[in-house]
Amino acid sequence: MITGNTLKRSFLEGGGEMGALTRAYDWASTSVGPVDQWPETLKATVGIILRSNFPMFLWWGDNMIQFYNDAYRPSLGNEGKHPTALGQDAVDCWPEIWDIIYPLIMKVKTNNESVYFEDMLVPIYRNGQIEDVYWTFSYSAVIGETGNIDGVLVVCNETTETVNSRTLIEKAQKRIQQSESNLRSIILQAPVAMCILKGSDHIVEIANDRILRLWGKPKEKMIGYPVFNELTEARYEGFEALLDKVLETGETYSAYGAPVTLYNEGQPQLVYIHFVYEPFRGEDGSITGVMVVAIDVTLEITAWKKLEESENKARNLIENAPFPMGLYEGREMRLSILNQSIIDAWGKGSDLIGKTFYEVLPEMKNQGVFDILDSVFTTGVPYHARNQRVDIEVDRALRQYYFNYSYIPLRDSTGKIYGVLNTAADVTDLELARQRVERSEGNFRNLVQTAPVAMCILMGPEHVVTVASDEMIRLWGKPEEQVMNKPIFMGLPDARGQGLEEIIKKVYETGELFVANEQPVDLYRDDKVETIYQNFVYEPYRDPNGNILGVTAVTIDVTAQVLARQKIEEIVKERTESLRKTNADLSQFAYITSHDLQEPARKIATFTEMLRKSLGDRVDPRSGTYLDKIEKSSTRMLSLIRDVLAFSTISNGKQDFEPVNLNEIFASVKNDHELLIEEKQAIFDYPELPVIEAIPIQMSQLFNNLLSNSLKFIPRDKNPFIRVTWKKLNEAEVLAEGLAAGSGHVQIEFSDNGIGFSIEHAEQIFNIFQRLHGRTEYEGTGIGLAICKKIAENHHGKIEAISAKGQGATFRIILPSKQTGSPGNM
Repeated sequence: MITGNTLKRSFLEGGGEMGALTRAYDWASTSVGPVDQWPETLKATVGIILRSNFPMFLWWGDNMIQFYNDAYRPSLGNEGKHPTALGQDAVDCWPEIWDIIYPLIMKVKTNNESVYFEDMLVPIYRNGQIEDVYWTFSYSAVIGETGNIDGVLVVCNETTETVNSRTLIEKAQKRIQQSESNLRSIILQAPVAMCILKGSDHIVEIANDRILRLWGKPKEKMIGYPVFNELTEARYEGFEALLDKVLETGETYSAYGAPVTLYNEGQPQLVYIHFVYEPFRGEDGSITGVMVVAIDVTLEITAWKKLEESENKARNLIENAPFPMGLYEGREMRLSILNQSIIDAWGKGSDLIGKTFYEVLPEMKNQGVFDILDSVFTTGVPYHARNQRVDIEVDRALRQYYFNYSYIPLRDSTGKIYGVLNTAADVTDLELARQRVERSEGNFRNLVQTAPVAMCILMGPEHVVTVASDEMIRLWGKPEEQVMNKPIFMGLPDARGQGLEEIIKKVYETGELFVANEQPVDLYRDDKVETIYQNFVYEPYRDPNGNILGVTAVTIDVTAQVLARQKIEEIVKERTESLRKTNADLSQFAYITSHDLQEPARKIATFTEMLRKSLGDRVDPRSGTYLDKIEKSSTRMLSLIRDVLAFSTISNGKQDFEPVNLNEIFASVKNDHELLIEEKQAIFDYPELPVIEAIPIQMSQLFNNLLSNSLKFIPRDKNPFIRVTWKKLNEAEVLAEGLAAGSGHVQIEFSDNGIGFSIEHAEQIFNIFQRLHGRTEYEGTGIGLAICKKIAENHHGKIEAISAKGQGATFRIILPSKQTGSPGNM
């Protein structure tokens, strides 16, 4: 009830709007009685409340008559309880929350026990509706002159925005878990302290700079080590037990304003943090570690504690706030209080106090900010902006930032506006990320629509065609209106029943990529059914949070290539069969010819020897020379016939594969050359060789020819040095050699220190009857290496030679460990 009489009492002087209303109120009509009869305690308490710039509220007497100040008044909102709440009984003012606050009031009045709550939800009626409002507040007793508790003093601050911000952070952590591929980048760039601890020892797998700064430890002492190796104080304060419980139960644990001892510059320091321990799961769903999200709220907690103890709480709040905050006084907006966060955000240096806002940030003039500040100062109406672009000049360059900020008018004890409080949050990274996502989404859709390959996006569980390139429409062979904005198998019914439904459904439900090459699909095009061969990729289409929205399909029509290859394969098969028959006939001819030629060659050698014995000493030197030449020629002819016979036998390819121990083969071949090895004092270096599937006699021939080659082509002044090595090849190496993968190939190398050969002859030496040296220099028929090549091909492998003249030779043989077919016949 307001009267026209104005109370004039010194303790009621000032106080702005609420001071004026308190002085004008008819207190005689309430249970507290006329002002002149108020007890001194009530007068002193009301005087303190009205002069305070921090939100304060008082309940007095048995009816709990209400008093409050200008700082508290905004919390009542518009079209709510103000000004009726002044002088009103508490139970009449707060029916919607009486069941919450009454027990707390009685706890103070009955037990003289103060209560304190942080971020407590207390919904109140304001702005024409019930709103969820969060408060940090304390209730404390006001002792009257008789020693009784006559009142309850409320010191409070609305923290709705802080709680909502924290809720957004908690939701952000859940979204982080949805995308493993982006997790590391998110953690490292997160605007809060984050890390992942793996295993029962809580080993630090990843930690961003914010949490390393919070720990006060260098990165090299934390990453890869158990976290409590360094944070020993935190272990004994119970944090290790909490982590163990999260690992064991899989239940998330969170705490707000928890105290923990950490080291800063080598000194222990009590820090307050909000933190969440979230179980970190592997792909199989098992818990492999704990993800930690923390916010250092030491400054906030410390600030709030100071606020309760000092009337200078406004300055402490601004200077210790973890977000940009500043106080500007007078119409000229002179900078009175700035915290480090706002100084850092402006990037103008630290010597700013006493200057005007307009002097420090002249670039704001053309952005409308000056007009907004002047309007707030003039009208007293706060201004709030969300995701607002602000261009600030830093290092002589105008840079683009985005802020959530507020300009709040500040009033003195008389209610006069004396300044503006500026609070802000830098959301540049979040806003730019959002813009990038929007641009990326638009660019991707444009890319799909204009792509020179067949592409489309299928949305939702019905796989509705929302975007498709012209090439995809052409591939489908349907009018655009028949398929666009419809489920794919409704617009393309002829594609049903060919396995595509299951493939697309699996990609949509599991998020797994699917790739297929030369996939046949029957489509009805140009009034007939055509078999189309496609290379295609189906991958999940996700939103920025990682949720699967649909499936992206990329298809390449390879029908022409497949049909051409099939035709070529038919031609190659026919020609291969023809060559096989021709080779078989030639091999048979060589076998028969070689076999039949041995008899006359042996007779020449035999009769020559008989003639030499018959003539005895009667052979003159000239005739002896002729006989020597006949013997050498017949011996060389027999060697040549035997090698041709061996070559033709190998070409028949009629032997069967069986496990062959190459160690036994090599030992046997060495034994056959024992006398020559001893004569030339040959040295060997070789490891334990593998067991492979092969034709034993052909492996003996292969090793025999290679060893013979190394012993034969050696300078007379050298001792042969022969090294044998081997290794397994992976599939990529096998394919690079032009061989069929999947049989576990081995590579064997024979190296010597012989005369070598020019590299241009590397392929020529494997031709039959090919010799690089005269018979007078080195013996041989020119068939040995041709036999080696034929043996390698019979075993579905290959052989090649590497050398340089005068530097020895290396023969590299690649053979399958397991044979999957019959011996080759090339």
